Amino acid sequence: MSVEWSNPRSVSEEFFTDHESWTARAALAVLVDDALEDYEISKALRAEELRAADARTALLGDEALLAKIRMIQDRAEAAGPTRRPRIVEAPEVAWLVFAVLLGVGYLALFRAAWPSLPVFLRIFTTAGLLCVLVLSAWLVIRRAPVLLAGSEPGKFGEARFGVEMLRLGDRWDFALREVVLPELRAYLTAHRKCCYGTKLAFDDQQGLYDEEDLLIVPTASAKRLRRIIERADTGAVALGGQRGVGKTTAIQSMRRGLIHGSEAPAPLVVVASAPANYDARDFVLHLHALLCKAVLDLVSEEVGEPTRSRRAAVRTGLRGLANVVISVAIGWGAGGWLWGGSLLAFPGELWQLLTRDWRTPLLLWTSQPTDRRIALIIVGLLALWLVADALTVAGRWLARAYGRGRHAELRELLAESREPLDRIRFLQTHTSGWSGKLTLPAGGDLGRTRSTQRAEQQLTHPEVVASFREFARRSAATMRDTGVTDRLVVAIDELDKIGEQEKAHQLVNDVKGIFGVPGCLFFVAVSDDAVVSFEKRGLAVRDAFDSAFSELVRLEPFTMDESRLWIAKRLPGIQEQFSCLCHCLSGGLPRDLRRTTIDMVDVTTERYQPALSVVAGILVRTELAAKSGAFTGQARGLEHSDALAELWSKLLRIPESGNAVELAALAAELNQGATQDITDEVNRLRWHSSAFVLFSATLLEVFTEALTEARLTDDLHQLAVARRHLALDPHLAWLTLVDFRKARDLALPGTD
Repeated sequence: MSVEWSNPRSVSEEFFTDHESWTARAALAVLVDDALEDYEISKALRAEELRAADARTALLGDEALLAKIRMIQDRAEAAGPTRRPRIVEAPEVAWLVFAVLLGVGYLALFRAAWPSLPVFLRIFTTAGLLCVLVLSAWLVIRRAPVLLAGSEPGKFGEARFGVEMLRLGDRWDFALREVVLPELRAYLTAHRKCCYGTKLAFDDQQGLYDEEDLLIVPTASAKRLRRIIERADTGAVALGGQRGVGKTTAIQSMRRGLIHGSEAPAPLVVVASAPANYDARDFVLHLHALLCKAVLDLVSEEVGEPTRSRRAAVRTGLRGLANVVISVAIGWGAGGWLWGGSLLAFPGELWQLLTRDWRTPLLLWTSQPTDRRIALIIVGLLALWLVADALTVAGRWLARAYGRGRHAELRELLAESREPLDRIRFLQTHTSGWSGKLTLPAGGDLGRTRSTQRAEQQLTHPEVVASFREFARRSAATMRDTGVTDRLVVAIDELDKIGEQEKAHQLVNDVKGIFGVPGCLFFVAVSDDAVVSFEKRGLAVRDAFDSAFSELVRLEPFTMDESRLWIAKRLPGIQEQFSCLCHCLSGGLPRDLRRTTIDMVDVTTERYQPALSVVAGILVRTELAAKSGAFTGQARGLEHSDALAELWSKLLRIPESGNAVELAALAAELNQGATQDITDEVNRLRWHSSAFVLFSATLLEVFTEALTEARLTDDLHQLAVARRHLALDPHLAWLTLVDFRKARDLALPGTD
């Protein structure tokens, strides 16, 4: 029997035979419906011309997604009910009474004044009655939401039935945010509309120039980092990969909470850059200070630490006093004018009337004429307004007072965070003493002076490490117990930028004493040499990296699909041919991919929808000009020889070569006489220059108007691979390019 899972009230045999499967499918259906109503998702569906029904069918048929929902349900049941009943607060009661009095008062006044009103006033007061009823209903909905807590609005205004039967509890938002929405975004990515063409055009730009944009491509390395953050709370992890692969981006994504998907609060991330010239003790002190500042900021926000200045507090008090004065003035002036007496006599008469008939409010109301009833309504509403304002202030004060008692541990942590900062910043000196003087009768005097000076001695490196570990352990435990955050993450960036490998090893040796703090996870960006050293673990060779890190995450360059997705997120509507061009030119390195894409966009500022061959020619010749200067500069530093002189004349011809045929012929000339001896500087320069010129010629031959959708195949990724080989092994890059040209039926270098 088929079941319409979008409506949990639909019941079939599965409801009775396998209740857990029914609730899992029903929960998934409702979650998918909620996700499809998200503005970002609906906009993306419209942009990609996809039907929401197709996306819904695909997600409901995903058994892996259904298994994730069942696991969340099991965890929710194991944790037990944690949702506390919603109680009515004092400000909500005040607003509710205000809405009731507004409606009832207007109805009573409307009924009493109706017989004596002319026709036009009856029409006006009837319209006013509708406005008052709408305003009262709006006040109840907006200011007293507890009245609607029992029924959540479902699709098409229907009440959502049986949400408690879906067995998700407090994990509903987590399942929607971290399970269903990512799967829906993955569906959009897999079914995105690809544009093909050889004229460069795109809709707009989104975050292309923003280094800290939120458009993250979900690579395999990012998914592994996410799993590490979710499951591990102690240890040290090395982030490896070549320069420009995105190690800094990964660390910054952790800091912004983009690589976090667990149900626990996001970790507190502290980022420090490794210095080129360092002192181990000073660097640990720097880490300690950064951690103290981060803990201060997070805990102060959690406990509501007052950050307003005295001037702001005075302004708030004056604003409240002004509200009271204005309310009293309006009530006094309007009420006195409607009361029929003098303004000075109005307060006294009103007080006498209230004290005399306060036990019989109905008689108090019916015995007054219409104008005095209006005056009573105005005064009552203003008084209720002031009472609601006072109750709101009192509620905030009580909440703050309750928070002080509840967050006592956090306030102790605040004090502990400030103390190390003072000790780190200043070398404190305390001086105390006393002096006295006694004057004798004969004119002499007797005095004595005593002073004591205490200067705090600098902590040694082991003491600094011990202090950091204790503070990190204490902070992590306190914030985890109070629910502020799940763990601490300390990321050390730019260690791979230390030129000498011995210095990098020494830094890791000096600071690895801070690793292994319970509740504190460390990430360190390391170089490719460190990756090789770590991967040799278990062999006879051991070094600082092998003994310091428990795990290694190697960040790889983008694949062609990932580069195309990265560009498509920032340049919607761009043609796939141009995305592939940027991927090949950058080698898939995220940093170079951004630079190349920006250079490509700059071409459109001077040309309207330039052709693919034009864009490729401009980008390739720009690269050739830059690399030609680098090659000649390298040759200038070598010892003069006949081979170098011959090579020099060929290097000078690189900027003059205008088309692909000339570049391919020049690449063959540059490669003449090249051997496998990589110790020969001239020979290495031959391989570098010839491989790069051949790479440029191949790009110009491939990326032309003849590159149709059918020829846009996966083998183009070999050009990106060759681009990466140029920096490591130019001979391998040359062989890769030769194989690619054979597969594409392009002329091989050195052949006619």
